[in-house]
Amino acid sequence: MFKIGEFAQIGRVSGRQLRFYDQLGLLQPLHTDAQTGYRYYSARQLPRLNRILALKSLGFSLDQVATMIDDEVSPEALRGMLSVKKAQVEQSLADEQAKLRQIESRILQIEQQGRLRDYDVVLRSEAAQTFLSVRHRCPDMDEAIRLLQLVVRQGTRQLNAAFRNKLTVVAHSDFEDEELDLEVGFTLTRPTNRTVRLPSDLEMSLRELEAVDTMATLVRTGPNYQSHLAYGALGVWLEANDCRIDGPCREVFLEMPFADPATEEAVMEIQFPVCKAA
Repeated sequence: MFKIGEFAQIGRVSGRQLRFYDQLGLLQPLHTDAQTGYRYYSARQLPRLNRILALKSLGFSLDQVATMIDDEVSPEALRGMLSVKKAQVEQSLADEQAKLRQIESRILQIEQQGRLRDYDVVLRSEAAQTFLSVRHRCPDMDEAIRLLQLVVRQGTRQLNAAFRNKLTVVAHSDFEDEELDLEVGFTLTRPTNRTVRLPSDLEMSLRELEAVDTMATLVRTGPNYQSHLAYGALGVWLEANDCRIDGPCREVFLEMPFADPATEEAVMEIQFPVCKAA
């Protein structure tokens, strides 16, 4: 058997915790010396200690832990609960990492103070194009990314590569509402009678993407969370050149996104229909 300090070292807890668990009746010493009052524990008590610590890490109170310990929660059930908690913690960490990247990107934009950096803005006309697309209102950006992934996956699977030209997103939103009114699809090299069925009763259908007399364009390469840097730079250019936005913005992917799950890099052209400001 082990003295309380020794058992605490083996169990990677403090002696104070063991004394507290003893007071609550959660984990009592296997033997207490009547003369010295020394507490002695056995290695056979480690599984019970680990159950207590695991249930605590799941957010249960010690009163709840006492009930669950006495009810003998099976290792399988405990493993399942811990797996769910692990997934929640991992998602929380991923969300916090995404927030951190956004903050760092905003700091970078502040440091640039509206400079164009290395972006080149090009004015050109755009001809009408055959467009196989789906239009959908997304409640947030996460849903918009899922829609984009869905179109990429189903479109590349169901459309012959010879027909596909560029993956394109048209933002019909005025961005005064919380929802994003997006049209996502592929410009085509030739017309087709095909439609592409998507889950949730969505369908990609054929239409003509309108011609634009003057389009202000800018190519950006980088992670998605830094896209606001390019948009901000384009905004600076439009204002400096007395241009106003004259139609829905487009994002044209020059390389297919999501090809490499390990990276968030995107190569796209941002396009704004413009005209001279009054």
